[in-house]
Amino acid sequence: MTVFRYTAEVLPYHDYPLETALGELAGLGFSEVNLWSSAPPLAAHVNPGDDVSAITAALARHGLRACGLTTYGKNADEIRDRLRLAHDLQIDTVVFDCEAHYPDFVGKFLPPLLDEAERLGVRIAVENHLTVPFSADFESGIGEQQRWDEGVDTLAQIKRLVTELDHPNLGICLAPPHLWVMGESISEAITFLAERKKLFYYYLWDIDRAYRRGEDGLDFGPGERQLPRTDGVLDHAVPLAALDRVGYSGPASLKCHGTGGWSLERITTQLRRADAYVRSCINQIR
Repeated sequence: MTVFRYTAEVLPYHDYPLETALGELAGLGFSEVNLWSSAPPLAAHVNPGDDVSAITAALARHGLRACGLTTYGKNADEIRDRLRLAHDLQIDTVVFDCEAHYPDFVGKFLPPLLDEAERLGVRIAVENHLTVPFSADFESGIGEQQRWDEGVDTLAQIKRLVTELDHPNLGICLAPPHLWVMGESISEAITFLAERKKLFYYYLWDIDRAYRRGEDGLDFGPGERQLPRTDGVLDHAVPLAALDRVGYSGPASLKCHGTGGWSLERITTQLRRADAYVRSCINQIR
């Protein structure tokens, strides 16, 4: 029996109401979902100031539990508000990436948020992310020329972050496509972080084979090419086996973006196809 929890992101349904998205994911058999509170064009189904009881009731209607809250394109004050929202929703982990040039991120941006997270009993999971600044048109691949020299995208930089800020409420959300772009081993990153109890979250996520390193930035391809699949870039059975081997008990969450303008049926059909593949991978390690 695997220890990790197979979950899903609400992100692909960013064009649809929360109630609709939850119903589709529950229909696919998921019991846990990661909610999003990000800048456009990513999902923003829940936000500070929303009726927490209404969100909780919507989850309950569909038999779902919120396993995380992801936020991108927000400043430190906005992230602090989302830490509080996570606390109010009884969500234990908030995910975001390196939102500033690394020295500023670890010196100024992150420490006050860690203090607030500790006070609230919420964990921060920093996603390893290409150092391309977030913009509303990131899916077009622009921004490659604006990359920072330092961020949290290589395994060495992941190691540096969790070493320099060795805080109990700080860990990593591991994003395989970003590691693949940087030529890193996903299984090695899993092992390093698990040994140190710093693996807080894991994305089940792929990338288009047509991706061009140094040119395509954050354009990982259309949504169906980002979902785990038999003909994908990654053999997801390998990192899933690594998660199982190290005893990781957190979410392994099905993810893609690149679904803007899709019909509801198309999103669910593609997720169902990816779900069948992921479940076949999980069955290999049972």
